[in-house]
Amino acid sequence: MNRQFYKDTWQVVFDSILAHKLRSGLTLTGVIVGTAVVALVGAVLTGLSQRVAEVTEKNSPNVIYFTKQERIGPSLQQPTAEERQRKDFTYADIKAVAELDSPQEVSPQKIRGSYGPTANVPKVNANSRTAINPLILGVWENYPQVANVPVDEGRFFSKQERSNRNAVAVIGSGIKDQVFEDEEAIGETLKIDGRLFKVIGVLRKASGEGVIGSDELDERIIYVPFETAQKNYPEIEENAIVVRAPDGKIDEVIEDVTNLLRQRRGLSADKPNNFGINRAEQVFELVDDVIAGLGVVVVPIALASLFVGGVGVMNIMLVSVKERTAEIGIRRALGATQKDILVQFLSEGIMLTCIGGIIGIAVGLLLAFAFRLIVSFPAVVPIWAVISGLFASIFVGLAAGLYPALQAAKLDPVDAMRTP
Repeated sequence: MNRQFYKDTWQVVFDSILAHKLRSGLTLTGVIVGTAVVALVGAVLTGLSQRVAEVTEKNSPNVIYFTKQERIGPSLQQPTAEERQRKDFTYADIKAVAELDSPQEVSPQKIRGSYGPTANVPKVNANSRTAINPLILGVWENYPQVANVPVDEGRFFSKQERSNRNAVAVIGSGIKDQVFEDEEAIGETLKIDGRLFKVIGVLRKASGEGVIGSDELDERIIYVPFETAQKNYPEIEENAIVVRAPDGKIDEVIEDVTNLLRQRRGLSADKPNNFGINRAEQVFELVDDVIAGLGVVVVPIALASLFVGGVGVMNIMLVSVKERTAEIGIRRALGATQKDILVQFLSEGIMLTCIGGIIGIAVGLLLAFAFRLIVSFPAVVPIWAVISGLFASIFVGLAAGLYPALQAAKLDPVDAMRTP
């Protein structure tokens, strides 16, 4: 095989496409759709994974959440019966963890609301306006140092305000925009589940570089003193313990806190933990669940599209063999072997699907970046998706072109030349 052979093959493929534009377009649709799906999903999922890592590193890389249940944050999985029956962390547990030497900072966290969609939404309003899906967190005054909470206006509450169970609140910028709009929020009154709170601080506006294009969670948070949350929500007994570890000492802190909590909960050495240990990146495990779910749904779609495309390519190759029977006979009469004919038609099939694959990859990546521009959805160009799309199209061309190529190679030269 030489360069002229491949040049001639490319020319034959392009001439065939130009001569039968509609037929070729319909034939390649399946290949284009299949490879476009691979490229689109690959770009989006890779972007999501990288964004989770970036957000975690930027916001709270050394933060560990000790919880009653195995997971914290939004999740597609429901707590098990065993998790629901576990003992809650007590205030004494929280104080004991705070007295350890290894953690840099420690704060409890009492949650009213949900990280994800829920029917039990706190009611937050002011000026006859209501906040959308707010999340109330009762924490200590050192929480900004624990989890990198940036206050833009006003201040965070003090230890004295927490000890006195004062009704003060630090609100997310999204809450401010929803209930105060362009008005000044500092010093104003906010009603949380029917109780009046004084707004003393507003968090910095989200950067727009959250996991899916925005920091929507940060926008809707309201921080109140932990003791105030205890007083207002006695029915919420579950507490999380949020611990910040010094740089390079995360494993040491996890071990120290785990040993202390196991001791306080009366666990023997042969018993597993009856509490959850979550690193900051595990808060975003919902993204991993979404990635896995998308893979289950999208991969069969892509495979089905490639199969349909392969059937179409096989059809057009069979038609091509029939149309070029006389040409095949002349080539055989001039010395071309069965192998030469086989390789030629296989090459044509592969080149045809490669064209569809290249178009599909381009379409998929363009769609991914269109999503990124329109809704700030993270998307990057993963090399593996491009390579996978190309190899998939080559495989389809090889599989779909094999039978027509064999049919062409088996033609009798004399009979072929007699074909009108």
